Amino acid sequence: MHVFLHTLIPLVLMALAIGLTALYWRKVVKKNSMLANAQYEQLKSDSEVNLQNRLGQQMEAVHMDRMRDRVAMDRQAHVMNSKLDFYHKVLLEVQTLQECMASYTKLITSTDLQPGQGEWNMVRNELKKRTDQMAEMVNGTLELMDYEDMTEIERNDQIPVNSFCQDVFDSCLTYRDGNVDMRLETCLDDDETVTTNMKCLQKVLVNLLKCSMQFTHEGEIVLVVKRCHQQNELSFAVSDTGLGIPEEAKESAFERIRNTDVSIKIVVVRLRLCRALVHLLGGTIYQDPHRKKGTSMVFTIKA
Repeated sequence: MHVFLHTLIPLVLMALAIGLTALYWRKVVKKNSMLANAQYEQLKSDSEVNLQNRLGQQMEAVHMDRMRDRVAMDRQAHVMNSKLDFYHKVLLEVQTLQECMASYTKLITSTDLQPGQGEWNMVRNELKKRTDQMAEMVNGTLELMDYEDMTEIERNDQIPVNSFCQDVFDSCLTYRDGNVDMRLETCLDDDETVTTNMKCLQKVLVNLLKCSMQFTHEGEIVLVVKRCHQQNELSFAVSDTGLGIPEEAKESAFERIRNTDVSIKIVVVRLRLCRALVHLLGGTIYQDPHRKKGTSMVFTIKA
């Protein structure tokens, strides 16, 4: 009996130890399984949240892209409608000029009219005036249509700024009307040059000078040239002491043709052409808001 118990007790203790060990590991496995399940659920939840966030971000990005596309399309539509409206009004003005010329032609070809020399001179001068106005409206608008559709232009001409501006200035003296002092003021040295498109720059200067000369019959017209070192630009300002632009028309001077005299409408065509050209030269154009008398048009180009 004693030997049996001596043999049995170790077996019982061993079985008890195995059982307790199994129970411990069962609890450990169960706990780890619960932790693993919890981690899985957390990862699953986080994954769903992340997925929802990513989807939300993607949807927001798609929405923003659509909004940007919509804004760009609306802007393009607005620009196109503005152009079409502008060109339509130019055509209406040309039609009006043509009707005026047709009336004068009918007048001078009438068999019932025997005009004197004074009447002939008046009709001839009026026909020439209307013809010149029609030609400038048509030619200016055709140029405008070409340049407004361009996105870039070659700027490879190296120009001596002072002498170039003086030559352009002198070429416009024939448009001067009245006792007007005209001068060029420059802050540049005579040997300073700029690399740009000479043809476009010349067109801008000529059109701005013609606008000033058209409405300045006394006082002065000054072309000021200076270098803006911080912006790496050249600045040109055509200033005059003429009639100036009415306050109510300043905001639309580059945009709309109002129901005004044809000479004003020609100025709008010139200014709009200047804006398209200056944009191609890498600059901006604006009216000097601090100018109290007359008008000052300022534009910049890349130097």
